[in-house]
Amino acid sequence: MDNLGVAMQELFDEQTAELLQDIDRSEPHIFSRRHEKKMQKLFKRQRKPYFKFICTASRRAACIAAAIVIVSASAMSVKAVRETVFDFFTSVFSDHQVISADTGSNDGYPKTIEEEYRISKLPQGFKQQYHNRTETMVDIPYYSSDSRIMFTQFTKDSFRITFTDEAKMQEFTDTDGQKYQIVVTEYETVYIWDNGRYVFMVSGSLDKETMLDLCRSVKPQKSQNTG
Repeated sequence: MDNLGVAMQELFDEQTAELLQDIDRSEPHIFSRRHEKKMQKLFKRQRKPYFKFICTASRRAACIAAAIVIVSASAMSVKAVRETVFDFFTSVFSDHQVISADTGSNDGYPKTIEEEYRISKLPQGFKQQYHNRTETMVDIPYYSSDSRIMFTQFTKDSFRITFTDEAKMQEFTDTDGQKYQIVVTEYETVYIWDNGRYVFMVSGSLDKETMLDLCRSVKPQKSQNTG
């Protein structure tokens, strides 16, 4: 019911309740002068140019609110919900999660691997097993007798990693101000960070401090010191 209808209903309720008890239904009813003045006032308001806006303002606000609710509900029901985590995007699906780099509008980062990085300080007993390089990625595993460390260097455009939906996502900033996306899985912990040119990933099952030391020791290959 619009505002005019509400006003008329209120006017009806106010005056007609008394009249209904006394009215002779066989005779035409003559409305009071007071009633007629109120009706004329209502019709004059209806003819004013701003009346339509006043009457529809509340409905317009309700429509906007409904639209916000619908959009919000749609965002929650789509297959993937995208959220920004530092310099990365995490896409959450029904059975897995995908992390990709936020390249933004900056195109100053390399499109191919121009300079290789390495873990410069390995824990005692770890040895490099092989070295795999493509135009956009460097992949190097290190093994000890009972553990493994995996180091990967990506171009920002190529970085895209999938984890199960059970993996736990965390954010961490070290004392140097470096920001990490940490992913805890059933078997290992993965540290991911962006140095502005490349994305790096170090994974293993060692304690947090050791893993952070490994991440901090990642240097360009010319500075490698594995002793």
